[in-house]
Amino acid sequence: MAATFQNVNVFFRTVVLLALVLLAGWWTLMLRSKLDASEHLLAQRSAELESARADVEKRQQEIQRLGDELQLRDKEIQRLRAVVAEKEKEIEALTLANRLLKVSHRVARLEVLAQGEKDGRSFTTVRFTELGADGAPLAAGKEFTVAGKSIYVESLVIQFDDRYVEQGDALRGTSLCLFRRLFGENQPPSEGVPLDPAGQQPLVYGGDTTPDPLHHALWERFWDYANDPALAKELGVRALQGEAPFIEGRVGKSYRLELRAAGGLVIEAE
Repeated sequence: MAATFQNVNVFFRTVVLLALVLLAGWWTLMLRSKLDASEHLLAQRSAELESARADVEKRQQEIQRLGDELQLRDKEIQRLRAVVAEKEKEIEALTLANRLLKVSHRVARLEVLAQGEKDGRSFTTVRFTELGADGAPLAAGKEFTVAGKSIYVESLVIQFDDRYVEQGDALRGTSLCLFRRLFGENQPPSEGVPLDPAGQQPLVYGGDTTPDPLHHALWERFWDYANDPALAKELGVRALQGEAPFIEGRVGKSYRLELRAAGGLVIEAE
């Protein structure tokens, strides 16, 4: 009986041990399977990470390439802007030259509308109209009344060296004239009626749109240059002076004022 009980006890211990061994084996296989799955997932994630790193590096290289290309394009844009600016200056100079060629001499018309006497003094009413190169009025004429029958047209004239006139220089290829004022012989010039604004570039020569400051400087400091021949010569100026040609007006007559390209102001009947 004791032997039987011992055998049963051994059997049960063997069964339990076998169960534990099987359980341990099963657990080991399960852990191994999970470890393999984890290792596989880790390998997959590592491959994905490596691929992402390669992609980032590739993108960084592309960004660097694009950055270098952008810098080159910026430099090219700056170069082209400089070229455009230079070409614009050339175009402006050519435009000015073309405008001055069209206004190689300044022209105006003086029409005598009426004459008479008042308080024992004669007077003359005139219409002053500036003309373009084609002879058409540049603006509506202005009517003035001066004291006397002789009509004076006072002007400031800038004459450049002949070589510039002969060469057709863009800025100095023709004489320039500012119509200062109109007056009669029976009144002092200071009481005359003003024409062009003093010290400003006449609109017929481009006014404030002239790209080169040469003309502006000459008009603004006219008498400074007129009294300093050496300074004027540096700018290619032959003479700066005031002129006041006049003519005895006749009612119904018109007179043409003209500035020759290389000369002074003349006034003649039409």
